[in-house]
Amino acid sequence: MNRNIDTPISIEALIAQAAEGAGLDLDQARAALVGALGLLDKHAQTGPRDAFYAAVPGAEALAGSDEAKPRAGGLFGGLMKSTGGLSGAAIADAMGLLDRLKRQGVDKPELKRVLPAARERVRAATGQDLLGDAVKSIPGVGALLGAD
Repeated sequence: MNRNIDTPISIEALIAQAAEGAGLDLDQARAALVGALGLLDKHAQTGPRDAFYAAVPGAEALAGSDEAKPRAGGLFGGLMKSTGGLSGAAIADAMGLLDRLKRQGVDKPELKRVLPAARERVRAATGQDLLGDAVKSIPGVGALLGAD
C-alpha cells in the first residue's frame, strides 16, 4: 500500500508515538530522534531526506535546530572525521551522538528500539519507509541507527 503521505504525522506526534512504542520516556525518545534528524540533515542523500521531511511536518525545522547539530565524539571521532571521507565524517558525528545520548540515558539498546518504532509510525502514516530510506542513505551509519 503506497498512500503517498495521505496521513501526515507531525514530528512531535512521531516522537511521542515512538517513545510509547519503544518503552522510553518522552525526553529520551526526543533526544534520540532529534540527534538522528541532525545526522539526516547533515549526511543523508537529499532525495530520501527531503521525502521524509515532506511527510513529517516540523521534521526539517527540528533537524536544522541547534539541538540537532551533530558534534563529533572524542579523539577517535576526530580521527574518523579527518581521515575517513564522507563516511568518516558521518561515523564521527554518529559516535558523538552516541556519546551525547549515553549521558542522557539512551544507549544502543534504546536506539535499537526507538528508531524502528519511529520508522514504523512513519510507514503506517505514509505507506512508505521514508525514515528508513533516509537513514540508509547516510554513508557508513545506517546500521548504527537501526536501518536494515
